[in-house]
Amino acid sequence: MKNIITIIKKDLKMEFRKRESLTSMLFFGILVLVILNIAIGTGQKIAPSISGGILWVAIIFSAVLGLDRVFSNEKENRCIDGLLLSPIEPETIFIAKMTVNFIFMIIAEIILIPTFLVLYNSAVSFENLPMFIAIIMLLNLGFSSVGTLLSAISSGTSRNDIMLPILLFPILIPLIAATVKATSELLSGSGVDKYLSWLYLTMAFDFIFFGSSYLLFEHVIKEG
Repeated sequence: MKNIITIIKKDLKMEFRKRESLTSMLFFGILVLVILNIAIGTGQKIAPSISGGILWVAIIFSAVLGLDRVFSNEKENRCIDGLLLSPIEPETIFIAKMTVNFIFMIIAEIILIPTFLVLYNSAVSFENLPMFIAIIMLLNLGFSSVGTLLSAISSGTSRNDIMLPILLFPILIPLIAATVKATSELLSGSGVDKYLSWLYLTMAFDFIFFGSSYLLFEHVIKEG
């Protein structure tokens, strides 16, 4: 646990010192929301089935920008060699890097979700707020798990900025689809029974993605 916290602190200090990832994530996410709002019609209330997709398009696309930085800095400065030579287990590195990606997504969502609610005249009722937060956390867990593994793979290539989205999006389609469905049902004010099945599906994908990424990370990081 101590090693995990140490790596997390190091990465967060580097990011808050430069603010490259978070700035680009927020700028891109807000830009996507504004452009889509202009295309649809400013101030118009759109169907929940569409608004759920718009929200997660902005969040997922912006989150990809943050994934690229977690391992690129380590590879550029050969810090990853030092981590691998240290007594720290590869699984510890995975948990720490995944947590950093998870934190980046939460910080971005704190800005992007209120912006979305204002631009698209959407609202989440107080009674549905805990479930909405649960949907967000589940998506973040699945995304950061797979994203951390694939970021470690793509960072060893010469075109990692292109390779990462190509590898990531096809794998994430089931998770994103289930999250969008659950969010759309929740924003429409449907009962729990309408989106609970989608929530269970999201949890199943999280379990698969986290378990697979955790087991494969040691082989990926050593080969890379």
